Amino acid sequence: MSGREDGMRARVGGLRWRRVPLQLSALLVAGLVVAGIPADDGAPAAGVRTAGEGAGPTATLRVMPLGASSTEGVGSPATAGYRAPLFAELTADGIRVDYVGSRRTGPAGMADPDNEGHSGWTLEQMIPQVGAWVAEADPDVVLLHMGTNDVNSGARGTVAAARLDRLLDEVFVAAPQTHVIVAGVWAPLTARAKERAELARLTPGVVARHRELGRSVEFVDTSALLAPGDFVDGLHANAGGYRKIAAMWTTEVEGWLAQRRAAPIRPVSALAR
Repeated sequence: MSGREDGMRARVGGLRWRRVPLQLSALLVAGLVVAGIPADDGAPAAGVRTAGEGAGPTATLRVMPLGASSTEGVGSPATAGYRAPLFAELTADGIRVDYVGSRRTGPAGMADPDNEGHSGWTLEQMIPQVGAWVAEADPDVVLLHMGTNDVNSGARGTVAAARLDRLLDEVFVAAPQTHVIVAGVWAPLTARAKERAELARLTPGVVARHRELGRSVEFVDTSALLAPGDFVDGLHANAGGYRKIAAMWTTEVEGWLAQRRAAPIRPVSALAR
């Protein structure tokens, strides 16, 4: 896995991010899901995709970048934000990637411009639409970065967290077996620092609720991922900042794939490099 390990405290460009510990009950459920431990009837836990099931050794990982302007790539259109460097990193590590989504944005000649980035949108705006997008795209992995616009437009952290909870419900109803990686707000939002911090504090509990339902989801606290020099306008990352974001996504995606390969119930040769 190119030296990356799931669950590690990772460093990118001298800055750290970390997975936030979940409640004990959620951790126990997550352990069962990740390890592939069967239920009493011998079947995998409900709502969990079995990687490699029904696919050949050259299967492609369907990745949905889901979010607002940072997902679209505002701040570094030449790299489509993090999407072009992420695609290059995963491909270099032997993972065949197919970006999926209803939108096609990026620089001319971009190999795979599909995404679900909606600049300026809040969680509240996305909730009624996201189920249809996810159902149509049928992703293996959703890279979710939302909440910035909610907090920045005046929503309390508690309100943004409740919206995130509802959005995750929509995603998992549409694609029960997908894996969702929820990244926290990485823009500093200095004028809304208290609400930004409140959203970051509440998000692990939101994720824990969904994991207790047998859903495959994790939260990555990215509040300290970027330095002031990694932004073009204090809100959107520049090319260097997006490279750090891409490295974060790479670590999380490859960590999840490593866990799936280690599951004892079924081989995961479909996603082998």
